[in-house]
Amino acid sequence: MITTMVIAVPTGIKVFGWLATIWGGKIQLNSAMLFAMGFISMFVIGGISGVMVAAVPFDIHVHDTYFIVAHLHYVLFGGSVFGIYSAIYHWFPKMTGRMLNEPLGIVHFVLTFIGMNLTFMPMHELGLLGMNRRIALYDPKFATLNLVCTIGTYILAVSTLPFLANAGWSWISGKKAGNNPWRALTFEWMTTSPPAIENFEQLPVLTSGPYDYGSGKRNPQMEPEESQSNVEAPPGFIPPEEARAGSPEP
Repeated sequence: MITTMVIAVPTGIKVFGWLATIWGGKIQLNSAMLFAMGFISMFVIGGISGVMVAAVPFDIHVHDTYFIVAHLHYVLFGGSVFGIYSAIYHWFPKMTGRMLNEPLGIVHFVLTFIGMNLTFMPMHELGLLGMNRRIALYDPKFATLNLVCTIGTYILAVSTLPFLANAGWSWISGKKAGNNPWRALTFEWMTTSPPAIENFEQLPVLTSGPYDYGSGKRNPQMEPEESQSNVEAPPGFIPPEEARAGSPEP
């Protein structure tokens, strides 16, 4: 019980780290961000029920019931699939050079979020009422909650359709993304979409930090690409040809 509860300590640190990262950024509620926030909420619910299951007196009651099924899926499905979807929506422009359709992405998120909670949230109650998992038949008194779970599974299944249609259509004829569609300040968005061989054709120059949005500093990464050729290198910058020639560092 003690070792299982101890897991909550680094998990809590991770959650506060994610929230602090969001706090320091400039939030845009696009598909990637919605799935990222959905991931945090699902993972927190799974973590709370995990601490409950770690307590032996409580676990004696809910062991091998649908409460465990609910906990497991909030952690493994909510804590992985939501994160994977978020990453796909964020990195799809960089990988393919095309933008995903944003309205379809929001529909995908809404259906996934509703289907996820409708499927697995009632299972907590089923477990507390004593419905065992891994059984073929269950008591008729559990029928209503199981019906709700079944409806949720159908919504969850249907939620994949707008995503598959969105990814297929956008990959072929979606809007061109450009190098930095998110107007980000980090290193990876300074190369082409999709990236060139070896990522960069010339040595990039970083002139701002990842959280310098609105700070008044000049951010060449967020300016039109045709103007970036006139950006002056910061003091101490070594041109690529000199670096390859082995010139001494300043």
